[in-house]
Amino acid sequence: MTPRRILFVISHAPRRGALALEMLDELLVGAVFEQEVSALFIDEGVFQLVDSGDTQGNVARGYRALPTYDVSEVFVDADSLKKRGLAVDSLAIPVRALTRGGVRKLVAGQDVVVPD
Repeated sequence: MTPRRILFVISHAPRRGALALEMLDELLVGAVFEQEVSALFIDEGVFQLVDSGDTQGNVARGYRALPTYDVSEVFVDADSLKKRGLAVDSLAIPVRALTRGGVRKLVAGQDVVVPD
């Protein structure tokens, strides 16, 4: 059976209750079942990739496990980073920045898109 391409779109800030951790869990579960899982961080979701140093509720540390689950495609909307004063090299994990056009192409190429 051919793996499905599943894109998880994370758009909410990390401090929004359990939502951030639930999305991370869903992403990892998809990867465990040998699907082609990728993640896209947009809008306030880019803050989930900032390591605050706080151990409680610091979901950025959880995203460091993605390579262990063979999730190597992690994207971020370049405009979202810029609007929030962030840069790719300041994030907790390696990501690929995309323009809005790149985001549209990425989404169009997926079998399933899971929003937060």
